[in-house]
Amino acid sequence: MKQQFTIHAVTDCTIEYEGRIEYSIDNGHTWKRLKNLSLPAGHEVQLRNAPTIGNDRFIIKGKFNAHGHISTLAPYGSNVLKWLLCYTSIIDASGLILDYDELWPHAYASMFSGCTNLIAAPQILATTLAEYCYYRMFSGCTSLTTAPELPATTFAQGCYRQMFQDCDSLKSAPELPATTLAEGCYSDMFNGCSSLTSAHELPATTLANGCYSQMFKGCTSMTTAPELPATTLAPFCYYYMFAGCTSLTKAPELPAKKMANYCYQNMFSDCISLASAPELPATILARSCYGGMFSGCTSLTSAPVLPATDLAERCYENMFEGCTKLTSGPSILPAITLPYYCYLEMFAGCTSLSTLPMLPATKLKEGCYKHMFQGCNSIKELPTMPKEILITAIQMGILS
Repeated sequence: MKQQFTIHAVTDCTIEYEGRIEYSIDNGHTWKRLKNLSLPAGHEVQLRNAPTIGNDRFIIKGKFNAHGHISTLAPYGSNVLKWLLCYTSIIDASGLILDYDELWPHAYASMFSGCTNLIAAPQILATTLAEYCYYRMFSGCTSLTTAPELPATTFAQGCYRQMFQDCDSLKSAPELPATTLAEGCYSDMFNGCSSLTSAHELPATTLANGCYSQMFKGCTSMTTAPELPATTLAPFCYYYMFAGCTSLTKAPELPAKKMANYCYQNMFSDCISLASAPELPATILARSCYGGMFSGCTSLTSAPVLPATDLAERCYENMFEGCTKLTSGPSILPAITLPYYCYLEMFAGCTSLSTLPMLPATKLKEGCYKHMFQGCNSIKELPTMPKEILITAIQMGILS
């Protein structure tokens, strides 16, 4: 038998609500329509019969815990879940069971958002997700240290988006077993979780547009990145994924050989402890695929080999901008045909850079060399490139 949804008062609580929910304070023997209820510390109230439509909200004042099966309060598809507990003083939800196997769009969106006293999350059972079903579910839960298990393997657009954003006490991430992702599914999931030190491997091999976008951005305690085995990328898939992870010392392997638009853009920007870059074997690039990838990585001393000959517009833009300890770039950038702005500000501000790559290109598009080595004041010689191209490169401002 399912346990009735129950609120247990830790301090004196008041509950205000207008709608069709009923309450019982005698363990289900008698039920009354809920409007205004005073619940002394140590007492419990059971709730049932949530409305299926409407935008009403509970007003719960005081600290409390919750337990029981959510389905005894909220019928499948009910909007009540979106406003039941958000911005309340709930402390412990570990006894609360979110018992639907399959969810609906926005099902638990913002359910505990802003619950700054929450120390324990509920049990989550769903294995099939829906669009934005967990959107911002625990965002701003600054006392939450452990995330619940997330067993789902069937995803939908934005399903985990911002789920734990700004949970700055969260120390561990759950396992994420899915191998096929959906658009924006992990976007900003742990953004701002400044106590998170590591994450489990991310085994997905089928990615989607923006699937990992900003997932760990601002996780300033993260020292080790999860493994990323995918070889086929999607637009924006790793966009700003580890940006601002100031304790990250090692990047994961990145085996893909064909890029997608913006796939690695700013992936490690401002990772000031990152001392080495991963190998980048891709030979076919896409628009802005490496844009700002290592910008602001002030501990990086050398650049990886960049073998691509099939470039794209702005593909290397700002890739190493501000890497002030970088002393050498790749030995050669072998592309012969350069698209618009492909090397724009690629090494701008790399004040220690003294060894430049060979630049054999003979077919140039507008802005391809613009500000490529701007502010690189340790450079003593002009870059090695065809003489007839050098004047054009200087006119583009390759060194200024």
